[in-house]
Formats: sequence, structure tokens, C-alpha cells
Amino acid sequence: MKNSGAMKMYLALAILLAIAETLLIVFGKANLPISGLILFIMFYALAFTVQRTEKLKGLSFTMQIFAFVSFTLYFPQIFTDWGFNTNSLIVPSVQVIMFGMGTKLSFSDFAKELSKPLKVIIGTIMCYVLMPLIALLIIKVYNFPPEVAAGIILLGVGPAGAASNVMTYLAKGNLALSMTVTTLTTLISPIASPFLMKLFAGQLIEVDAIGMMISILNMLFIPVFAGIIINKILYGNLSWTKKNANIGIMGVVSFITGFILLFISFPALLNSLKIGLILIAWAITIVSVTIIVVRRTDGPANWMDMVLPKLSLGAIMLYIVIVAAHNKATLLSIGPALFLAVIVHNLLGYISGYSLFRAFGFSEADARAITMEVGTKNAGLAVGLAYDVLKSTAAALAPLIFGTWMNISASSLATFWSQREPGAKADKRKKST
Repeated sequence: MKNSGAMKMYLALAILLAIAETLLIVFGKANLPISGLILFIMFYALAFTVQRTEKLKGLSFTMQIFAFVSFTLYFPQIFTDWGFNTNSLIVPSVQVIMFGMGTKLSFSDFAKELSKPLKVIIGTIMCYVLMPLIALLIIKVYNFPPEVAAGIILLGVGPAGAASNVMTYLAKGNLALSMTVTTLTTLISPIASPFLMKLFAGQLIEVDAIGMMISILNMLFIPVFAGIIINKILYGNLSWTKKNANIGIMGVVSFITGFILLFISFPALLNSLKIGLILIAWAITIVSVTIIVVRRTDGPANWMDMVLPKLSLGAIMLYIVIVAAHNKATLLSIGPALFLAVIVHNLLGYISGYSLFRAFGFSEADARAITMEVGTKNAGLAVGLAYDVLKSTAAALAPLIFGTWMNISASSLATFWSQREPGAKADKRKKST
């Protein structure tokens, strides 16, 4: 009852603030700073409202994103200059997210999930073909600036997003297939993504394919690999990890390694890789120290699962407000059209993925998994690549909006399917996968 009362209070506050914002728009005062504050509080009130409902609580973070983006567009100067160019925080933010994803994986996951060839191969091809082709169609229809158009293609040529696995599970799809395709699209992304980007967007913006490959290794593979190592240490039941002394040695070694790397000269092309290695080495140091502290203080055994999701959400919010702040003018001028284009991109991905996979004769559960794989992209990686490789935060706008909208569309579709059993219809091909 108390929860219901709080929900009603937050909802009433959101409605009152929505009315106030509407009045400001009607009287031509929507550009005043007070409007930004109203939108910020309104969306946060909505976040607290949906958080208290079982079916909608997954949208709470999306509402928080809307809150901060609204605030950022009114007060961009807060997020553009902190004594240094805040754009430099985009790549580390993506690395934090990927590190968190890595801690949920193990080496056995890769071997196990890559043992089912047919559906995986077809699903992977669809992920790397359908979304880039849809992206090309969209930029033909919309007359976006070249950098913005390149960002749409960049999103399309990227690997499937980790969120697809969660959404597949909720949608009662084939989770094993989803994990397999996510893994494979990620593994081949250093080769596939630069090639496709050069092919489809080379005429729009200069694309450094080799640089893009290095950047993917830096932002995706290094932090994920480090996360897998930490997963093995925490949950792998390794005998040497039982002793705090050994964990301490690992922490010292990783710290020294990061320090030594500071003084090693890397070729210019590999400099981002050097920075990534240093950051991850010191991340392992921090984790090592935390392990010892938690053990000595009888802290929670699942501390990693408690901390990293919150840290990842914070990292997502950070790069969102930075990109929005640095591209206020572009976002305000083409924002509505770009938002519509992103929605179309995402929905056509779902429709084409589902329809084609069913046309191949695969089961409903399989089709649901591939639907999520095709339509749910690694938007965070695309944001990082836009800045790190294309040297354009304008190119990050489409992935930025896509990542926000994707949470809404994927969770809505998953909720719809969760109420409908996929059935036991066998694969018409009758082939082992």
C-alpha cells in the first residue's frame, strides 16, 4: 500500500510538471532554463513511478536518460569542459561497460556456444547484412549530414548487443542461440565491422579500417577479456585464489604492469590499445584490493554483481550526456527526424530478422532470439567508435538515440512475447544445431 501511495504521488507530480511545461510551450517560454529543470524533475518522477510497477520498471533507466538529456540540452556547458575535453571520457566509459559484461562470461561460454553451426551462421550473417542495408535505405530517404548518416551505418555494421540475451530470455526465445550469435558477432567484429563500414560509408566520411579494428580491440576485446579473467578468479573455484596473499600479488603485478606500460613507446596506431591495457591493468588492481577488503570485512560475496551494474549504468549516462552536450545544435535541428529514422531502423531490424528466420523454417523460439540479435545492437561500442575512429561526436548521435529507444522497443516486444508461449514446433529443416 505504501508503495502504491508513493507511485501515485510521483505520477501526480509528473502530471503537474507536464502541464507546467505545456504552458511554457504555449506561451513561447520553453527556451527558459526553468523549462529544463521542469523536464528533468518530470522525467525523474516518471522514473520513480514506473520503477514501482512490475511490467514497466525496466523503463526506469530510460526515463532517467530522458531526464539527463533534457537537462543537458538546456545546460550543455556543464558537461563540455571539466578542465579538459569531456569527449575523452567516452572511450573509458565504454570500456567500463564492456568490462562489466565480461565478468558475466567464462571461457567455456565461448567454446560451448560456438558448437552449434547452422542457425548461428545464418543468424550472424543476418546481423551483419540486414541492419547495414536498412541503414543505407534510411540515409537515402533522409537527407542527413554526412557525419550523422555515417553514424547510422556505423550502428548497423556493429555486433549484436549484450542486452539481446536478456530480452531473448524474457521473450521466451532460444537463449542459447542468442548467446551464441552475440558471441560470434562480437568475435568477428574487428574484421567484419571495419570492412562493412569502409564499404558502405567510405563515401560519406573518412574511415580508417585498421584504426577501427584497433579501436574495437581496445574498447571491446581487452575489457571483456579482463572481465572474463576476473570472473574466473571470483567464481572459477581456483585453488590459488583462496589465499589473499595470491590475490595481493596479482594486484601488485597488475599495478606494476600498468605503470610500466606508461613508459613503453607504442606506435601511434596502437596508442589507444596501450591506454586500454593500462586502464584494464589498474582495474584488475582495484578489483584485487576490493576482494581482499571484502574477505577481511565479511562483505557480501556477490559484491561484483552489486557494484558493476550500477557502474555500467553510470558510464552509459556519462557518455550520453557528453555526446548530447557537444552536439546540442545538431540534435535540436535534426533530432525529431533522426529519432524517427532510428525507430524505423530498429523496427525494420526486428521485422526482417523475424520474418526471414521463420521463412528459413526455424522455430518460433529461434526466430524470437534472432529478432533480438538483429534489432538490438551494441550502441555503446558504436558511440565509442564514432569518437575514437571517425573523430566525430555527431556520428555518435544515431547510436546514442538508438541505445535509448532500443531499451523501450526491446523490453516492450519481450513483454508481449513473454505472455505467449513459442510452442514446441520443431525446426523444419530437421537438422542438428
